Amino acid sequence: MTKTEQLMQERDDLQAKIASARESDGASEREASDLKMMEQELLALEQRISRAENSPSPESRDKGKTLSADDKLEKKLDAALKDSFPGSDPVSFIEAAPVKPNDEHHKTNRR
Repeated sequence: MTKTEQLMQERDDLQAKIASARESDGASEREASDLKMMEQELLALEQRISRAENSPSPESRDKGKTLSADDKLEKKLDAALKDSFPGSDPVSFIEAAPVKPNDEHHKTNRR
């Protein structure tokens, strides 16, 4: 199964889920939100399928042919994403201890 065929199968499954979600009556706010997310995912899948169908095969890319502007941009974005991972510093689980006031210092300042 090719990548495009896998994407098409995934799209068909998602379309069936969306149709089922639309048929349910009295959808809660969360279910309506989930339906919107599935619809957005479907649009993204359709774009990926379109790009996969229009992109040259790996064999033709490897034969020294020049890359299209879209392919160059895609490669640059992939490299930038890879270079920026992880996107932020790791979360620290150590907290600084609270500063306790020095009792001697407060006594001398009060006089």
